[in-house]
Amino acid sequence: MCSIAGSKSKEEVKKMLSKMAHRGPDDEGIVENGIWLGMGRLAIIDLNSKGLCPIQYGGKTLVFNGELYNYRQIREKLVKLKYKFTTESDSEVLLKAYDKWGEKCLDKFNFMGALVICDGKKIFLARDIAGEKPLYFQINPFRFASEAKALNFDCIEFPPANYAIYDIKNRTLVMK
Repeated sequence: MCSIAGSKSKEEVKKMLSKMAHRGPDDEGIVENGIWLGMGRLAIIDLNSKGLCPIQYGGKTLVFNGELYNYRQIREKLVKLKYKFTTESDSEVLLKAYDKWGEKCLDKFNFMGALVICDGKKIFLARDIAGEKPLYFQINPFRFASEAKALNFDCIEFPPANYAIYDIKNRTLVMK
């Protein structure tokens, strides 16, 4: 399991990840892309590659807690579409699938987990159909985390089998 967190404050993301350190013992990273995004990684797929925590591509940043089971098949499709890969990670496939298909990438995924992708203007949040991996959020101010305790239990659980778009500038969340 991994930990994911996001906030306007880098220090707050550090604190959230610290509260969830048990979820991501193998690597940790924080980057800024419209908001601060952090991830603690438990390495299961691709134990050797660096730069997966968080992972960035084409101006987009992904934090992910879960597993994309059909990543090899999706990767093959993306290679045919001229995408190049530098890791063996399902996270890299997930991010490049979002780059290619946007929200419709979810239709191609056989996955369990919670994911957040930010392009500096909007934040895409999604959770698998069974809700196997948790995702919690607050609206004002907007922030999210893998565990409610990282948000001091003052939060909403993101519902399974849903996705949403948060507009950073307008501070609006639209559930889909």
